[in-house]
Amino acid sequence: MLLIKNIHFSFSFLFCLLSNLLFAQYTVVGTVKEDGKPMNGAIVSIYNFNNDKIKDIITPSSGSFSFTLKPDEEYNFYITKEGYISIKLIYSTIGMSVDDAKKLKGTSNPEITLFELPKDAKTVQKITETFNKPYMSFYYDADGNKMISDEDIQKTMQQEFTTIQKKVNDEKNKGAASAEIEAKYNAAITKADAAFAAKNYKAAKDAYTEALSVKVNEAHPKNKIAEIDKLNAESVEKEKLAKEKEINDKYNAAIAKADKSLSAKDYTGAKTGYTEALTVKNQEQYPKDKIKEIDSIVADIASKDKAEKDKLAKEKEINDKYSAAIAKADAAMFTKNYDVAKLAYSEALSFKSAEQYPKEKIAAIDKLIAENAEKDKLAKEKADADAAEKARLTKEKSDAEAAEKARLAKEKAEADALAAEKARIAKEKADAQAAEQARITKEKAEADAALKEKLAKEKAAADAAEKERLAKEEAAKAFERKYKQTLSAGDSAVVAKDFDKAKKAFNEAIELKPAEEYPKNRLKEIDVLIANEALFKNELAKKYPVGVTEEKVKEGNVDVTRRIVVIGNKGVLYEKKETSFGAVYYFKDGTPITEQEFKKNTEIK
Repeated sequence: MLLIKNIHFSFSFLFCLLSNLLFAQYTVVGTVKEDGKPMNGAIVSIYNFNNDKIKDIITPSSGSFSFTLKPDEEYNFYITKEGYISIKLIYSTIGMSVDDAKKLKGTSNPEITLFELPKDAKTVQKITETFNKPYMSFYYDADGNKMISDEDIQKTMQQEFTTIQKKVNDEKNKGAASAEIEAKYNAAITKADAAFAAKNYKAAKDAYTEALSVKVNEAHPKNKIAEIDKLNAESVEKEKLAKEKEINDKYNAAIAKADKSLSAKDYTGAKTGYTEALTVKNQEQYPKDKIKEIDSIVADIASKDKAEKDKLAKEKEINDKYSAAIAKADAAMFTKNYDVAKLAYSEALSFKSAEQYPKEKIAAIDKLIAENAEKDKLAKEKADADAAEKARLTKEKSDAEAAEKARLAKEKAEADALAAEKARIAKEKADAQAAEQARITKEKAEADAALKEKLAKEKAAADAAEKERLAKEEAAKAFERKYKQTLSAGDSAVVAKDFDKAKKAFNEAIELKPAEEYPKNRLKEIDVLIANEALFKNELAKKYPVGVTEEKVKEGNVDVTRRIVVIGNKGVLYEKKETSFGAVYYFKDGTPITEQEFKKNTEIK
């Protein structure tokens, strides 16, 4: 009995293993949330391409659900809960073969947020119309053997989701607003009345103003603000007179201080004082005239100082250049680099022409150059004589070696002739034996070939019949698969608003199955969508044709390649920027992207 159980377990395990190999390893593992927390009791309904329900999944406290996709199928996921919005997801493996499925392994982890439906019927209708479209769409990429997310659909739907959720939250908050307004008004009046009683008129006016901002038509805060303004006006006049006296006192003090500093030739202190007086009374002419007088005196002093500094700086510059040239020349003399030394001493004389030292050094260099020229002449004569003797000895040795080589070559030629005669006799004997063996082998091969040809013809006829039968079955399957792929491509293109691609796909589907109504109806829908979409083209889509347009420009030291991609009513600007120092950067509508994304999205077909 135990042995039977073990055998049963082994077959079950083998069956599970084979099942996993037959179907796609790509799994959807999602999470349903509300306000950022997992949602319990949400229903995930999964339908196939023919709109047949496959299963319902009810989310546990973790809010999670999972489902493994099969190849060459399209799934619609509907996430719902009573009293909440509904979300639709699309996963398409159309075009994926069984072999592709065996190699594909991956997981999609969508996070779905649901929120409660509002009470307003119009808002509910708007939500229903919006989320009747897919919130996310994933499709199979045969070139890369991977699943790809339609980012345009996801981005658009997330924006609409955020807008609608904000509107729903605003409606929730609107009901609580009126009670809050009454409470805010009463609190502001209580605070204002208390401040008015304590003669804190500024705080009282602020509080009455706050009350009016809550209830703009109330008379009590308006009357109290008028009363406060009247009380304030009486005190303003008193403050004005006191302010004028304070200004005059500050002005006179600043002028006295500035005049005293000017008499002591403290120009900085004087200018500060007159400037201070102008900050008190900016229309007075006296301090303005005094500041101009000080600026003129200071400018004259600064001009004289600058001339003296320029003279000393020029002398120092000449001395530094002279010293640098002498140092460079002395260093070249030390290494016996006389050309550099002479040039540097001449440069020193261009700065100080009266100096004797560089003149003496130039004369010494000229003398050394003359002595070295004579030495070089004698050395060259000796080298020429040595070379001639060496050439004579080399020629005598070469002639002797050539004579010995010719003798050895002659002896070798005689030996080769003897060996050739022996080889000729051996070859004649071998050729006769080979001819007899070839005759026997040929007769046997002809008999074997005749038998083999007969068997091959019989097998080829049987194989051809079987191959024709299998080809017809495969053609029928391929035709149906191609029709489904064409419809899926058309539907995806409609969602992406690539109407030219969609129309091409549905026309191809009609050519495959002329009697089917679905692709014909979709073409009519596309014509309506194109008419509507034409009104909302963005600027790039209006300016450039559908497809990819490339432009090249120069921006400073940067070579810029622009590719404008227009699909439907939307145009996107991709840029490749190559700097003069070798760096390359990529952008999509001004946002940095990778080179792979640039090439993938802007491929010129």
